[in-house]
Formats: sequence, C-alpha cells, structure tokens
Amino acid sequence: MIISFDQAAPWKGRPSIYSYIRDQGESVNGSLPDDDEFWADSKLRWASGALDGVLSHHAAGSEREEEVDEIVGLLAKHSRETKHATRKALYMKLVTAEISSMIDDILEQVRTHPDIRPEPVFHEAVWLAEHGAHRNIVKFGIALLGLFQNEHVKELLLTLGRHDEFTLYTAVAIRNGMDDSNEVLWELAKHVHGWGKIHLVERLEPATQEIRDWLLRYGCQNNIMDEYLACICARNGGLQGALSVEQVDHELYEGATDIIEALLNGGPAEDIDDYEYAPQVLSDYVRLAREMCSTVKHLSVMFHLHDFLAQDEERWNERMSAGWTEQLRTDTIEAVQVIIAQPKWKGNVLDAIESSESVNRYYGIACAGKLGIDIWETLYHQLAEDPLQDSLYLQLMKSEDTSKIRKVVQFAEEHLPLQDIATGPGAEMGLGKEYIAHQCLNSILQSLERFAGIGEAR
Repeated sequence: MIISFDQAAPWKGRPSIYSYIRDQGESVNGSLPDDDEFWADSKLRWASGALDGVLSHHAAGSEREEEVDEIVGLLAKHSRETKHATRKALYMKLVTAEISSMIDDILEQVRTHPDIRPEPVFHEAVWLAEHGAHRNIVKFGIALLGLFQNEHVKELLLTLGRHDEFTLYTAVAIRNGMDDSNEVLWELAKHVHGWGKIHLVERLEPATQEIRDWLLRYGCQNNIMDEYLACICARNGGLQGALSVEQVDHELYEGATDIIEALLNGGPAEDIDDYEYAPQVLSDYVRLAREMCSTVKHLSVMFHLHDFLAQDEERWNERMSAGWTEQLRTDTIEAVQVIIAQPKWKGNVLDAIESSESVNRYYGIACAGKLGIDIWETLYHQLAEDPLQDSLYLQLMKSEDTSKIRKVVQFAEEHLPLQDIATGPGAEMGLGKEYIAHQCLNSILQSLERFAGIGEAR
C-alpha cells in the first residue's frame, strides 16, 4: 500500500467513499476511489469484500496488541480534545493499519477504556464513515457506530453497506445498534451480491414467513460461490417443508435448484451430507422435477443427483444412518433416470450450446458430455469466431482423437500471440482480461501430456 498525504489533511481534495457509493445508486460496481493507492504494492487485487470475507471464514485473527493500544489511545485523545491535529493523527494511523485483523480487539478496548468519552467518539464515528476517503477509515467509523444506537444514521449505514467492502462492518453495526436490525439486514440483503450477501444471509434470522420465502427463492444465488449459503438457506428457509407439498411455484423450484446444486457441489461450507433433511428434500425435488424439469440447468442437477445416488457403497453405508433407506435411494435414482431419458433433452442441449448466454452454454456443454452428444465441431467453429475463449480450448482438448488435438494446437499457433506471452516466469497472478491469452495457452498445455510430440517445436 502506497499512501501520500497532503500536509494539512489526508482527506483533503479526495472524494469521500460515502459520496462515491451514494452517487452510484443501485449500480454499485465494486470500485473505490482509493483503489490505486490501496493496491499499489500488490500484484493481486482482491474482489470487494473478499479479503475480509476470507479472513472471517478461513483464518484466525492476528495479535497486534501494541498497534491496538496505539489506535485506541489516539481515539481516546481525540475524544478528550477534539481538534484537527488529533483527527489527522488517528486518520493517518488507520489508513495503513490492518483493520480487519484488529477491529474486535479495538472495539473491546474502546468499550472499557477509562479515558474514552462516548459522545465525541460517536460523532467522530459518523464523520469517519461519512467523510473518510480511504476504506480503512470508513470501516473503522462503521465499526465504532456499532457501539451505539445508530438508527438515526441508518441511511449512511445502508448506503455504505451496499458496497461489498463494507457490508460485513455494516451488518455488525446494524445488529448491535438498531431495534429492528433483522428487517434492516433483510432489506440490505436484497441489494447486495458477493461477500456482502454472504455476511448478511449468515446473520439474517428467519423470523417471518416473508424472510423464509426469500431465503428459499433468492437467498442462495450469488456471484461468490453459492455453496457458502446453500445449507443456511435450506435450514433457515425450511426447504423440507416447502418442497413437501404437491405443487410449488416456479420461483421456489428455481431457488431449490440453486440450493440443491450447491449442496451437491460441496465446498467451503456445509454440503449435502451435512444437511439433515437431505433424503426428504432430494426425494421431493425429484418428484416435482417430473413436471418442472425443463432447462439444461435443471437437467445438469439431475445428472449431479444421479452421480450422488450412484456413489460407492462405502459412502452409502454412512448415509444409511442419516435418514436414507435403500428403498428411498433406489426409488429416487430410478425417478432421476426417467427424467434424464426424456427425448426432448438432445434438442434443448444443442440449443443451449448455441446460446449467447454463457450460463446456458456452460450447462449445455456439461449435459452434452453426459448424454454422449458429440459437440466438438460446434465448439471448434465457436472458437474460430473468437479465438480468446479459454473455456473452449479446455473442452476441445478433452478429445481423445489425435487429429482433433493437432487441429486445436495448430489453431492456437496461428491465432494466439505466443511470442508476446512467452516472457518466462513472473510474479503476477495471471488473472484478468490482459492475461486471457495466457489462460487459453494454459488450457491447452495441461492436456498435451496425453499426446506425446504434439505442440513441440519442429
């Protein structure tokens, strides 16, 4: 992080983050005005909220007692003698601090520090959140607001909370500082995606039927792994009861599809074997699918379900003590097979592969492989129209036909800027649009070991 400051005030002449987010309205794009400074010495830029999200889910806190003491001391001093110099000293210290790893310890000290004056601290928290031009400042201000009743700065918190970088801090502040916090969190959850949505749904109490309905229909879908929220939405939304009825609405079936797909995928959170109602839910979902399974995404989940039900007996011996029976397993897999065997799927899959929507193409390609449909030439023609599609190289290289592999390699030699990207090892992560050609090449190279001699220099 490289930060340079005006001698008078480090925030002078810079847009406040609050105004930057507010002016974007509902189209918050994930950028922040301090991006270039904050990431200046880093080869990798995390997505908004990702660093705090990963630390909160997968890492322990760090011990920085001296730095915590210093920050709390500066805040205490500013609360006693509020002036430009004390604000500036606190601001400059916070900008370069690793706030996410220290914030809990800081707040604990603030609660008990004998020299802290609460009213000036509250006013400073509002100022930092509203006028801070650097993300750490805003996070610190939001966190301090969580120590107080903060209903009257609700608009400030909701605006900042729409940006993934601040949603975690906002969620905690709202829970601690508003009487109707659950309704406020739910309202905010409808407007965020990414790590922000994960933090909100994890903290949302299923206190009303409206919230439970929303969790099942819209709570799981996210642009960061649905797997983080699938089991939470299934449990808190009451998926087992919702699917047990004779018919369900389209939105519920789509939401259940997302939840079940993520539970079957497994991953960083609880999966299908952790969900205590899995036998009933999967059986009911397949029953409903007889009439409602209509898209290639639905079909993909059916294939995934089939693979789950067909896993080895060692896995299933464990599941038999968790609510499954051999009869239920057999009945469910037979029902899945009937759905998969429907003649409509070949045409649907081929249409999806030609779709302009990447999600449809993804599921279409996945289902084509399961159905044994040869789509190699179709994908090759699509690659010829746009040679920088790394996912197509990956699919085409799955062929066992040597002549087809030679064709892909020759195409890459003619269409990829190989001389430009052959720069040798580097420290960059190789992510982003500027590295798409590298990713295309990598998709080829990882499969070439199966074909000795192809792609070697002549």
